[in-house]
Amino acid sequence: MDENYYRKQQVIEIFGVQESFLDELEREELIKCSAVERCPEKVYYLDQIERIRIISNLVHELEVNLPGVEVILQMRHNMMTMRRQFDQILEALIEEIKIKLT
Repeated sequence: MDENYYRKQQVIEIFGVQESFLDELEREELIKCSAVERCPEKVYYLDQIERIRIISNLVHELEVNLPGVEVILQMRHNMMTMRRQFDQILEALIEEIKIKLT
């Protein structure tokens, strides 16, 4: 196994989900599978594995429906973007303070 992706069957075993669940997530465009020349079956790269983990937890443990999952994933994305922006602002502020103190 290449460390950059997991085969579909591996994902099914890891998360204990049905193949139809992954197919539905793909149809709803919540995850993306990829094709790799040297692998005959669908594969999922690591960023998609993280999405599958989150979605699986939301659906199976918290009983969130797929439209709700989509909203949560978008909110999560927005929060991560805002966090990166905040970190950049904080770094710029720290640099500015260092300059003024020297």
